[in-house]
Amino acid sequence: MTGRSIGDVAAEVGVSPQTLRVWEKQRLLVPDRTAGGQRRYRPEHVELARRIADLRQSHGWNPAAIRTTLEAAAGSGDGPAGPPPSGHRLRRARLARGLSLDELAERTSFSASHLSSIERGVDRASTRLIAEVADALGIPMSGLAAFRAADATVVREHERATIVLEGNVQWEELVLPGRDLEPALLTIPPHATSGGAYARPGETFAYVMSGKISFRIGGSKNDHDTEGRLVEVEAGDAISLPSRTLYSWHNPAAEPARALWIELLSPRSWGDPMTRRIVQAASGLTPPEND
Repeated sequence: MTGRSIGDVAAEVGVSPQTLRVWEKQRLLVPDRTAGGQRRYRPEHVELARRIADLRQSHGWNPAAIRTTLEAAAGSGDGPAGPPPSGHRLRRARLARGLSLDELAERTSFSASHLSSIERGVDRASTRLIAEVADALGIPMSGLAAFRAADATVVREHERATIVLEGNVQWEELVLPGRDLEPALLTIPPHATSGGAYARPGETFAYVMSGKISFRIGGSKNDHDTEGRLVEVEAGDAISLPSRTLYSWHNPAAEPARALWIELLSPRSWGDPMTRRIVQAASGLTPPEND
């Protein structure tokens, strides 16, 4: 039987092994058992442990309140309650870097109060915010996603790491961390936006599979900026943007747009020990070391 040990999971989540045993007695988190009786935690167990820890730390709730909230959310089909995954993963990444909210705000164009609202689940992050925070932390954007795939070569459709952002914009990561290419599927609801202009360290390529996406290349980081070059990219079209190009995007149509999105990363993106530590804290997956 595969799975992770209680000590490994406790260290990752930031609780003691005894706390995990208590949660098991309280029927909050029940791992698998080997033939010899050893606990084994699957990825879904680890993610649930993270959510329980987040609920306990953020709200100070007792086991009964946590159980009721989790069961109610599961019954509604919305998944466990609490901060959206992007929020609590962002918080874990920030703490792993050793930054306060004020320090992170100084490295981005967002206020500490807004970043706090994202971490607490009051607001959803925009793509622009995720891009700026990832750059401030020194990690690729996909480092803030939650990965379920176990095979570094093949990622099945149901294993994609998915993150839902402001305006219900959805990013689906297509590979595990550690690659020089960062491919994703982007789904943009009608009239949803990137939240303003941002730039990426590497080249960006996008192929529009359905719908239409309007790109504004250049200008400023204002979401309502009318400067720069406006480019309409429709189904079947592709666009490529050089590294460090400031751009924003939105869906001007009444139907969703969907695109294959690829960013080129530096070969050293995953090799830095601090980067690996932050990604492991945020996503639960440690990128392989680069040669």
